[in-house]
Amino acid sequence: MLKKLLLGTLLLSSTAYAMHEFELNINNKDLDLHLSLDMGQFNDTIEPDSFMLKARLMKSDIDNARLPDGQVPDVLGELGFVVQSTSAMAPGLMMGMGLKLVYTPLDNQSISALPIGVVTDYTLPLDIVIPLHIGGQFYYAPEVLAFERSTRYMEYQANVDVQLMERGLITMGYRGIETPTKDQTNAYYNRSYFVGFKFKF
Repeated sequence: MLKKLLLGTLLLSSTAYAMHEFELNINNKDLDLHLSLDMGQFNDTIEPDSFMLKARLMKSDIDNARLPDGQVPDVLGELGFVVQSTSAMAPGLMMGMGLKLVYTPLDNQSISALPIGVVTDYTLPLDIVIPLHIGGQFYYAPEVLAFERSTRYMEYQANVDVQLMERGLITMGYRGIETPTKDQTNAYYNRSYFVGFKFKF
């Protein structure tokens, strides 16, 4: 009987550990949607929470952007993956590496790149009822991985998450998406603070 209880507990723990994630970030001007699918839930040969397929749709406002000829930003789309794992040396630390395809159209050209990046999430070791997380990401594509009119691509983000419930978090942070082109070397798609939520399912 004890063996069955232990086995059931392990199975439930592994199921709870493997979760997809939906994220919505906003401010007064911008809308940012993320979806992460845990491929370990679809394939038994993949360890749960180790290979994430990611998609994103974002609409930046002109007040938070600087594009060639003062153009109004269009929707930015992303599709990529992240391979991640927890650290044995630092419990609560998750680190990952990934690759994604980024694209947004302009009036007479487009911004497109294939940046490589790193992501982190650290659960602070505090003895409090509501867990706190700090996280960030950095993606970069040099000219060889930048297409159309892009000369390079750089994205960075830092965030703090408050876990109000088991599968729900409030997030807040700052992001920058630098998108220099052959026509404007100081162009960027978005620089702004944001707040939002993350829901795991």
